[in-house]
Amino acid sequence: GEPVQAAAFGVTTVWVPGTMGQFETLTIAERKELVARWVEAGHRHGLYIIAHVGTNSIEEARDLAAHAQKIGADAIASVPPFYGSVTDVDAIVAFLGEIAKGAAELPLFYYHIPGTTHATIKAMDLFASAQNNGLHSLMGVKYVSTDMGDWFNLVATYNTTKALLFAPEPKLASFGLGIGRGTVLAEDFFAGTYRRMKQSFFSSSSASTNATLEQAWKLAAGAVFGQYGGGSAERTVYGRFPHTCELDLGPPRLPSKPITQEQKKELFKALDSIDFWNRL
Repeated sequence: GEPVQAAAFGVTTVWVPGTMGQFETLTIAERKELVARWVEAGHRHGLYIIAHVGTNSIEEARDLAAHAQKIGADAIASVPPFYGSVTDVDAIVAFLGEIAKGAAELPLFYYHIPGTTHATIKAMDLFASAQNNGLHSLMGVKYVSTDMGDWFNLVATYNTTKALLFAPEPKLASFGLGIGRGTVLAEDFFAGTYRRMKQSFFSSSSASTNATLEQAWKLAAGAVFGQYGGGSAERTVYGRFPHTCELDLGPPRLPSKPITQEQKKELFKALDSIDFWNRL
């Protein structure tokens, strides 16, 4: 279901599991099984699979990295330690280096999400430290930060040598400051929206207006989901959305809670009001 639809939408890269997949609530065995299934099914449809192995335990993360390499994942990725606040860039690079030893043949991505991990560093400083400290497998970054100055410097310096994946909204900020070598499609049922946005932005000045409209609609849709439970609301949509084969993802794991039947009713009503089902 999911790999087929992702490929049909034009998605080329899948990051699994991430924040929306509640990676921090999964057991090691569950994470291994999840990545294995994505590698098997994703490769059949030409998808590049980045196995996110991050956890606070270096040993567990290295074990996940070794497993990812063994089953044929295309790359690994990791968050920094996320209990407390780590702002020592060299320490984070050393942490990543220990994890990377489990998958020496695979490129490594850094999951830069300081609002959640509290690792309030500059991604630019991370790449510089990695180069100085011999972490040559660091291939790219999933950038989930509102620091546009840091992003601009990344693009200006590494656009042709690193994979720079821009995750936050608005996506038009990525296009305006420099798109890098890729843009993260954070929710797979918005992939078509982002692709149309990018195509419009770079086609002509008049089409840029269409890109702005697409962005405005995406922000409106995001506001609806936020009003009715965020990730829990998005999980509910999979059960109705035909393009995801009406998948039942089950309830979210605590501390997240499922939305109520009344919230579900109101959610679908709000989505109908913005023509959600026909605009994707």
